[in-house]
Amino acid sequence: MIVAIMAAGFWVFARGFLLTRMVLPDRSVSSELPYSGVTTAENTCEWYPAKFERVIVLVVDALRVDFATWSSELNTTAAGKAKPYHNQLPVLGRLGAARPDQAQLFRFRADPPTTTLQRLKGLTTGQLPTFIDAGSNFAGSAIDEDNWLQALRRQPAEGCDAATGRARTGARNVVFLGDDTWLSLFPEELRDTQAAETSGEWQRSKGWARVREFPSLNVWDLDTVDDGVFSRLPELLLGPEAAETQMSAAQATRVQEQRQRWRELVRQQQTWEHADFEAAGMGSAQVDAAQLHGEWEVIVAHGLGVDHCGHRFGPEHAAIGGKLAQMNAAIELIVEAIDGDKRATALVVLGDHGMDDTGDHGGDSPREVDAALWVYANRPWRSAAGDARAARVLRAAEARLAGEPLDTDLRHGWWHNTHLSDAYGGRVTAPEQRSVAQIDLVPTLALALGLPVPFNSLGAVIPEMFAGDGDNGEWGLLRALRLNAAQTLRYIDAYAAASPAHGFPATTLRLWRDMHARAESAYQTAEQATRSGRAAAEEEAATEYFVLQRTVLGALRQMWAQFDAALIAVGLATLAMSLVAAVLVYVRAQQQPLESIALRATRPLFGGAMAGVLIARALQPLLVAHGASHATALEATGAGTALGAATGLCVGLWGALTGLWSESVNAAAHNGSATAAVPLLAAAAVGAALHCMAFLSNSFTVSEDSVVLFATQTLVLVAGGVAVRAAAVGKAQGAAARRALACAAALAVLNRIAALSTVCREEQLPRCTPTFYGAAAASVSPLWLAAANVLMVWLVPLGIKRVLRRSRSDRAVVARLWVGVGMHLSMALAAAHWLLDAFDARAAAQTPGQPDWADVRVVLARLAAGVALGGGVAAWHASPLCVDVTLDEGAADVGAAPRRAVVLGFGNAFGAAHVLFISAVFCVLYLVQQPAGGVVLSMTLAALLLSAELFDALRDALPPAAALRLLPAHAVMMAQLAFLGFFATGHQFTLASIQWNVAFVGMRDMHLVVCGVLVALNTLAPFVLAALCVPLSVLWNESLAAPALNRDPARYLARISGAAALHAVYYLLVALSTAACAAYFRRHLMVWKVFAPRFMFAVPVTLVTAAVALFIAVGFAVTHVLRVALSVGGVKALVARSFAQR
Repeated sequence: MIVAIMAAGFWVFARGFLLTRMVLPDRSVSSELPYSGVTTAENTCEWYPAKFERVIVLVVDALRVDFATWSSELNTTAAGKAKPYHNQLPVLGRLGAARPDQAQLFRFRADPPTTTLQRLKGLTTGQLPTFIDAGSNFAGSAIDEDNWLQALRRQPAEGCDAATGRARTGARNVVFLGDDTWLSLFPEELRDTQAAETSGEWQRSKGWARVREFPSLNVWDLDTVDDGVFSRLPELLLGPEAAETQMSAAQATRVQEQRQRWRELVRQQQTWEHADFEAAGMGSAQVDAAQLHGEWEVIVAHGLGVDHCGHRFGPEHAAIGGKLAQMNAAIELIVEAIDGDKRATALVVLGDHGMDDTGDHGGDSPREVDAALWVYANRPWRSAAGDARAARVLRAAEARLAGEPLDTDLRHGWWHNTHLSDAYGGRVTAPEQRSVAQIDLVPTLALALGLPVPFNSLGAVIPEMFAGDGDNGEWGLLRALRLNAAQTLRYIDAYAAASPAHGFPATTLRLWRDMHARAESAYQTAEQATRSGRAAAEEEAATEYFVLQRTVLGALRQMWAQFDAALIAVGLATLAMSLVAAVLVYVRAQQQPLESIALRATRPLFGGAMAGVLIARALQPLLVAHGASHATALEATGAGTALGAATGLCVGLWGALTGLWSESVNAAAHNGSATAAVPLLAAAAVGAALHCMAFLSNSFTVSEDSVVLFATQTLVLVAGGVAVRAAAVGKAQGAAARRALACAAALAVLNRIAALSTVCREEQLPRCTPTFYGAAAASVSPLWLAAANVLMVWLVPLGIKRVLRRSRSDRAVVARLWVGVGMHLSMALAAAHWLLDAFDARAAAQTPGQPDWADVRVVLARLAAGVALGGGVAAWHASPLCVDVTLDEGAADVGAAPRRAVVLGFGNAFGAAHVLFISAVFCVLYLVQQPAGGVVLSMTLAALLLSAELFDALRDALPPAAALRLLPAHAVMMAQLAFLGFFATGHQFTLASIQWNVAFVGMRDMHLVVCGVLVALNTLAPFVLAALCVPLSVLWNESLAAPALNRDPARYLARISGAAALHAVYYLLVALSTAACAAYFRRHLMVWKVFAPRFMFAVPVTLVTAAVALFIAVGFAVTHVLRVALSVGGVKALVARSFAQR
């Protein structure tokens, strides 16, 4: 019940807090200009005359701007050794210098989140992403906003011919090759027509399409997608081989040579086994190979090799140089092919995002958002005079925007490439480059193709593309910017009308309209200007339009969030009530069985839920009508149900609590010995408070790993101090106190060693040095770290064996087989998997492209998981108790002393049985951890077991009244150890730190559910491990003849369930704090960078931990152990059975 209410509370809060944006269904059409009441009939049915008849869009995933920048200084010794990702694309620099009127490189600034799916949305619609979009990177749905790809494939009775301006009779012919993410976004636009052409169902007016998609999420595969693109481009660019017979000898030789170079780019020979490379190729009865070559109009090719290389090895690895060099060769071949085309053809090479120093992306660090854009055409599209005029417009806009509260990239049109200079400590000059927003490509590409600007587009046209047009008439840049601004204002007006309560402030709308009116006035002035003053007037008008575009975009970046205060408040209240309910469950579980608790809480829970629904449905129309909320009826129903159920549950649990509370208070008042536990409880409470208060500051939130380490070590030291004080009280407690002190000391040392492993958030640099991958700039584990991980194969089972040996539980058959054999085997297979992975990484650096051990790694990983689950868990389930009975062989004669029975494992029967279950699950978690993570996770397991021994020793050392009050402190320590393990296993609460490469541990192909589970297990492993260990706070060193168990098993199980609920309280308290602080700081500059991601991570951490602790650790594991123990019938029955067997 509590877990369900927590989940509902998170859902309600998220519906009110996480940024959303209304999608408008409107479409721009070629026959209607964005000016009020004006059609394009007078303009030959087009918004802007098309500059290109054909365009190739080559997306090089994760192409950072410094990857594409050529620097001659890197060829000198003064700069030091060049990075493997620099100067690997010389064709861009060479053509930019040799043909400046045909090529230009830009910094291509992306809007975070920098995940591929969200960037493709921006690149096609021109819209800003929302924060919650980051979570949909692996489950994209079809784009239902206007976009340039849809305009290409739309059957345009209203459209225009790109070359002549005549009304078109059909859609454009489109080819797509590469990343299959595009198909999830454009299932209709990218529907392959080859089969329909063959069956006769195709109509030429619909245009033809060829689509060859390849799986995109296997980051260990560097070549499949790129090979798929490179192998099919020759047929489109060079034509069929049969056409070479009609060429001159020199031309045929040149084409054959190019075709051979294309073949050499393909690394995997199995690529050629596809039907596309048979006689018919990609042609059909109605569109043959020659027509494919001659009639395509837009090719979109998306390669993933650079991105996957970054994820797999990091940018510092030599393999990324090989992938970039391969892409350079492909660009050279494309340029050679289009240079021979008589039609105006452009090549647009772009990165959808960059990558950080470890090769990852998803956040908003400069290296993640600074991609590259390179535009080339087979004929001049720029001019020196046009560029000079564009520069004057940009400089004037900079001056106008200088005092505005906008992002730097919107105020400045130029940028110094500091990524290049910083990589060499400033020894290389940071070249000045043009900087554009990524969504600026959308209106630019649309107008350059003769298409209307997509209705929702917020980008500004790239001035250089149009500044050289219109020598004998209207200046091309002014015309393009006027269309651009008019369309943006039309969208703003439509959005404000569709969402009056949550659109834009009235003052802001007036400001934008006034700016547009000024721009229109300047345009009219330019139209009426004399020849001598016309150029200056045009530039002034263009500046006004450009300033308007940047002002609107900058404002929307900062304020476009539809927060719903009502839903936020209800979500926080629900979470707070579920927190109270969890505490009440813990308190009542100390005295009553679970059945009694459930019976008392059920009726109020359902009554509260019904009342909440009725109240919410009654209030929802009123709140919406007055603009106080935009909640739908479904959201209102969910919010009312959640808050009502949580309130009812608390009322039901509180009802019978008064008597228990008064008894506890009276007992504590008459027993002064209970105060011995106060320092430990106070330290736990202060540590939890510090953890929660850290979220009141973005600086402390960023440094949460240090806060957690401080709180954990403080609690451990206080526990050691309590042990010292107990040892001084009397000799009877001395041995237990010394044991507790030794455990505290070992725990403090272990925590400090584990904390040495870390990855750094962007905000922590440069004071933080990442160590998780063995080197600051690495993103793949070296061989020595993988070898260190192999040591855990021996150390962890040895440690488990020593833990079991303390109570002689290691003599049981299941313990000997699993710990002695199975656990060693499972961990050895897992360690071998990661050792081969490190070996592959090293081999790829020395000889890129050589075969790896991928298939062997898959087999090893599956065997490791099979041994852990099929061997460990199955064996434990069949015989969980770690007990054995030995009989003294006394004399068999009459009158001789009877034989004695010795029960081995008696003293820790339940704890040892649960440790076996934990060890089996640990092997699965160990498998999905990278080498350093495997070492740290082993330390986390040791720390959790040490904490159980520590508190057991304290219970023996302290008076009974104090010992009974230690459970809250133990619950806090276990939770803090889990957080410490999370940070030490190479994670931070940021998207960029998620270790996506573990998604393919044991997998050959992409399987969304399985791969998602693997990533979740990698990320949440320390929390899962801690949740599994929670029952040890009650079970540890409990004998088989425990009076509490034999007297009332139901109440004993309730105590363990109460401990699990108390453990969940810590995570819920942290999650509630992150949610409250995120809501409070929702207009803070760092809300989407720091506070919102922290809340997003708190949700799965809390829900998974609570579910594992309550349902798996208690509901499955503990229940099974107790059931087996009770079925044995007690110690006497066990001994009798042993005698009978003898």
